[in-house]
Amino acid sequence: MEPELQQLLNCLSDGGRHSGRDLAERFGISRAAVWKRIERLRALGLAVDAVPGGGYQLSPPDEWLDADAIQAAMRQPIPVSVVFEIGSTNDALAGDAHSPAALLAETQTAGRGRRGRSWLSPPGSGLYLSLAWTFESGLGGLGGLSLAAGLAAAETLRDQGLQAVKLKWPNDLMVNQRKLGGLLVDVSGSADGPCRAIIGLGLNVRLPEAVVIDQAATDLHQQGIKTGRNRLAGLLVSALVETCETLDRDGFSALLPRWQALDALAGQPVRATAARGPAVEGRCCGVDHLGRLGIETDQGLRWISGGEISVRRR
Repeated sequence: MEPELQQLLNCLSDGGRHSGRDLAERFGISRAAVWKRIERLRALGLAVDAVPGGGYQLSPPDEWLDADAIQAAMRQPIPVSVVFEIGSTNDALAGDAHSPAALLAETQTAGRGRRGRSWLSPPGSGLYLSLAWTFESGLGGLGGLSLAAGLAAAETLRDQGLQAVKLKWPNDLMVNQRKLGGLLVDVSGSADGPCRAIIGLGLNVRLPEAVVIDQAATDLHQQGIKTGRNRLAGLLVSALVETCETLDRDGFSALLPRWQALDALAGQPVRATAARGPAVEGRCCGVDHLGRLGIETDQGLRWISGGEISVRRR
């Protein structure tokens, strides 16, 4: 974020009303320039109201992200960075050789979901974080990485009181069939190892009413979870680190029973579709030690690998 916008945001973050005249005098600019900066904040997704005769008022989040506060909630001393605006936390860490390392952003301008979808990230309304991790095992042992990461996030949320959270293969966090969050994993390296992974997590904390999402969604505020974003971010990063250590040492088999206990599709009729090839329909039979999804079809049991595949209840 440009310094002049950051200064204005810092001023408005007290939640009070600030007249255009006072802001102009404070920053040594014209009232028209103040209005232009307000519009730029709004373009980022920030809710700045113009009160007739009362100036401008920002509806700030309960707290802004802070690297020191996040690290204070963590169980491991790994580097944590916080930025206000970035294209994609996954992309930024992919270009950084350091690992382990965590990066969080208040907002992403090019956040990515699976199958090329964009991930909406209004400032202050969610958690958008990525963890860089180096695995000694090769690529062949990381088939269940996205599932393992989802498990780490789900168990952390359950510890905070959200018992209704479930896992939808391969990497969605669901509450009562509404999407709470999702994960995106980028892996590079050799088949024999070591290899490097970037694990991205997007989690809805308190979505603005004006945000339009093309699927049923929910957030932590709607579910009654009040854990502060900094504390929750620290707990989530710690859980991801511990899960990566387990996966690297013992494989996904060690996590499989815990994942199955939170499987949102177990026993459900489903339809799996890919960009190419016919759809697969049948009853979901859970996942195996490689992270593949089992579907019992009329022709027998089919195992579906992750990637560009969408699975929906029928």
